Amino acid sequence: MPWLGRLLVLLLASPLLMFVAHAIAYRVLDRAGTKPTAHSSAVVAIGGAFLGVAAAAWYLDVSACGYVYLGAVYAGMAILYVDVVNIAETSLHMHLLLELAWTGGMNLADLLDRYSAEKMIAARLERLESIGQIRVVEGRCYLANRSTLHFSNVLDLWRTVLGLPTTPPYSEAEPMAAVRSGR
Repeated sequence: MPWLGRLLVLLLASPLLMFVAHAIAYRVLDRAGTKPTAHSSAVVAIGGAFLGVAAAAWYLDVSACGYVYLGAVYAGMAILYVDVVNIAETSLHMHLLLELAWTGGMNLADLLDRYSAEKMIAARLERLESIGQIRVVEGRCYLANRSTLHFSNVLDLWRTVLGLPTTPPYSEAEPMAAVRSGR
């Protein structure tokens, strides 16, 4: 297995390749007018980088077993990469810290206004609309794609098997029916 050492080096370089491919993919998709998100461009980049990694493995004459190993390890690193993207994109803690770092500090009232519940929900709705999960027509939101809901059923099953709750906790003062009806 003379290719094993080189395969390991290739796998060690994969996160950097994903990062470079992500930078390129975001810019290319943006110039193409597709309104990429950090997540959508990451998926494109991970797929593109994998093609490069697989081609390099082909050049190294990796065995079929080596390709299985390559795919498994690369998939694990890809999940971790998407997790990092997710933290950077959706973490309120990260956004607040970066905002303070970039501006050198902000007025508390300005921060509270910028991160109000209304603005946070509006940003999430905009993100859901940009990735095709919802559509907004005349001020009313509709489901546009049920793929995430199907995935949530799998997560609910997983949570049930683990014994975790599958619904958010609600207080006695705020029953579920009141929350759903918007009261």
